[in-house]
Amino acid sequence: MSTSRLRKKRERVASRVYFITRQISVWNPKGDGKKIGSIMEIKNIPALGGTAPRHATRTAQKLASFALGWLDSIPCNSECRRYLDVGCGNGFITELVAPSFDEVVGIDMEEERLEDFRAHVNDKPNFQILLMSAAKIEFPNEFFPFITTFEVLEHVPELAASVREMVRVCRQGGVIVVSVPQVWFPFENHGAQIGDKVYARKIPFLPYIRPLHRKYSLARVFSSAEMDRLFLSNGMDLLGTSYATPQFERAGAQANAWER
Repeated sequence: MSTSRLRKKRERVASRVYFITRQISVWNPKGDGKKIGSIMEIKNIPALGGTAPRHATRTAQKLASFALGWLDSIPCNSECRRYLDVGCGNGFITELVAPSFDEVVGIDMEEERLEDFRAHVNDKPNFQILLMSAAKIEFPNEFFPFITTFEVLEHVPELAASVREMVRVCRQGGVIVVSVPQVWFPFENHGAQIGDKVYARKIPFLPYIRPLHRKYSLARVFSSAEMDRLFLSNGMDLLGTSYATPQFERAGAQANAWER
């Protein structure tokens, strides 16, 4: 292996911080970074309609903190303060990220959860909460400089189309932050279905046996290589990856930051 290739390989490995299971990645379409907001000091917050489970709140804080840490990577202009959260659900994590932006758009396919979100932000005119598919994002090309999708890609029926759409609406120089379950977490937390029977509890070691996992699991898991293929093939560059597990018994994932 040549010296330059070895150096690149080392740099790539060094960009990954390995814990165990939650992979968060940041993807970006290249550009000079200018700060568009401050990284929030995120504290324990109440969930919509009550108090969030402690581990869920902690996980949300970590995901939001990781996402906000990439604001410096975005070239800033008059349209740099738009934010899209794909699969926003009830907006629990969206609201942690939102204060750094002037325009916030959340999309999801579960109307009931969107209604909860709308009720919670009905006094905030800069929020748009829309029933919309990740595979058909009804916004112009390169509209958003900052996009997140937290724990969503494992569920979408049209995975490749959803990734293409996020890349399409990501502005040149913008950032996409993605978190997904990582293949090396030892439990399947989304359950499995065998025949007519659904097993909702954690299933040990199922993610390690990929053929069985693909056949029976109710959600996907991803390796780093699979995430790379999804985003690199759509013209994105990997900015960084973090692996984290809030608690070993809790759901793990990988989070990535991608640059267009």
